[in-house]
Amino acid sequence: MDILSRNYFNVSNLKKLDETNNIAFVKPTNCDYKLDRSIWLLLAFFGLLKFSIHLSGISNYGLHADELYYISLSEKFAWGFLDISPFVTWIAKASSALFGSSIIAWRIIPCMFASATVMLTGLMAHYLGGKKLGITIACSAIICSPAFLATSYLLQPVVFDEFFWALLAFSILRYQQTQKTMFLYFTALTLGFGMLNKYTIGMYLVAILLGCIMVYAKNLKMNWRILPGPLLLFILIMMPNLVWQWAYDFPIFGYLTLVGTKALSFDVLDYIFQLFFFHGAGVAVWTAGFLFLLMKKNESKFNLVWPITLVILVILLAFLKGKLYYGLGMFPVLFAAGGCCWEMILSAKKQAKFIFVATIYLFGLLCLPLVIPILPISICRQYIKKMVSYTAFSRPLVWEDGTSGTIPQFFADMSGWESLSGDINKVSGKEQNRKPIAVLTNSYAIAGALKYYSKLLAPQVISANNSFMLESPNNLPSGTILYLSRDAKEMVAKMARHVSLYKQLKLENSHLKGVNIYILSDVNEVFRKKYTQDRRQFFHSEELINPNKTSTLLSNLIGFKNR
Repeated sequence: MDILSRNYFNVSNLKKLDETNNIAFVKPTNCDYKLDRSIWLLLAFFGLLKFSIHLSGISNYGLHADELYYISLSEKFAWGFLDISPFVTWIAKASSALFGSSIIAWRIIPCMFASATVMLTGLMAHYLGGKKLGITIACSAIICSPAFLATSYLLQPVVFDEFFWALLAFSILRYQQTQKTMFLYFTALTLGFGMLNKYTIGMYLVAILLGCIMVYAKNLKMNWRILPGPLLLFILIMMPNLVWQWAYDFPIFGYLTLVGTKALSFDVLDYIFQLFFFHGAGVAVWTAGFLFLLMKKNESKFNLVWPITLVILVILLAFLKGKLYYGLGMFPVLFAAGGCCWEMILSAKKQAKFIFVATIYLFGLLCLPLVIPILPISICRQYIKKMVSYTAFSRPLVWEDGTSGTIPQFFADMSGWESLSGDINKVSGKEQNRKPIAVLTNSYAIAGALKYYSKLLAPQVISANNSFMLESPNNLPSGTILYLSRDAKEMVAKMARHVSLYKQLKLENSHLKGVNIYILSDVNEVFRKKYTQDRRQFFHSEELINPNKTSTLLSNLIGFKNR
């Protein structure tokens, strides 16, 4: 018997909505979507389980390079930045105010958002018709997914992106099922804050709309009278950021161009491999959800939109050479549908359903040391080495530049920063005759680490990299400068009257390995020209290089002044 044709949702009568007033969706009429106390307790349990898992290793190793960057940017409130949307910096500011400045403090709120994403997944499973088993499977799959585990505890936009994508899918799903206008406002609210976190959520919405057009073809109709309210809400949320982008000549496009020119070569086979296996055993759940929505009969045609959306997004990310984790937020709705599918298959098999759920957690447990810093680095390295020898699976050790390390790259990006700050403090204290007046680096990660960890009030930390460019001076100060770079000494020797190499960092399992600390005295025009060119990566206008005028304009337009 074809399980996909079973009347699992108890839908006996289907009716079309008034096509002159709403999108021509077909919705079930007899589905019982009541959320009783037991369902809420089940969702809360999985949310708490997700949070507890991350607490086990939340403060090990150290802060990630990107976290240090966002924390530094959060010190001054802003409506926009050259390379990111501002939401993550607002969360950093809130974390500091509420919890302090420990590693745990910075990661509490991201873990809360990750837990909410798990609960949203279970909630979508419920509204797709799943019972407790379906909710359990859906929540378990996203909890144990190595990709979601690795991105759910760091203070980075990706964890909030996953939440907002899941919330957007939930809002659209509920609007389709109920046709209540409140869910359109909820969609606008989600899209607005989602774009203040990362503009890629706009790509998700476009993919969903394209999916709707492909499914409904010429029968897609909309009551345009209900759209102005939600659209106005979205514009009001986005307006300050849009004004900021306009005032700075929309630097996001310059940044995307810059990233595109530096994009690494695209490996199609590796991309497909990641797509299917970076969720671990959860691949059995999301692929089942994909087929379930694609083939399920006696239900709304709208179910076809989600599989089509996945295909569109995968193609878009591949075409743009984007990292696959940019689209992680598209999987919660597929996990939810997969939970419903497996519930249909396993509901009559008592032992099989326990074995299936246990297998998901077993794979998650085996992957845990690869994605969460629960082990000391030395033991983690040995664990990974053993795992690779037994499975011949070395993909987690491949870094973004194609090289291989002994630990995953995002672990390496959490180590060495305090040691670097110690070195800078030492060299600054030793150079009595040539007291450094500035530290210059072409790495936003190094600049963020020095701003966070260095105990010295001077020298000034300068970087023309990413959004640190906005706070960098127009011209380099005269005097002794500490220059941190991987540039060879022969090249740096041409940039100042006197150049000495203080130290080359040889930190194992660290992003900093190979970075040189140079002491430069009386830098020449060659070096100053290089600095100016670095500052012009995003802009070509002199007015925008010195943003005082545009900052004033922005303050006047939105009535807000940075403090």
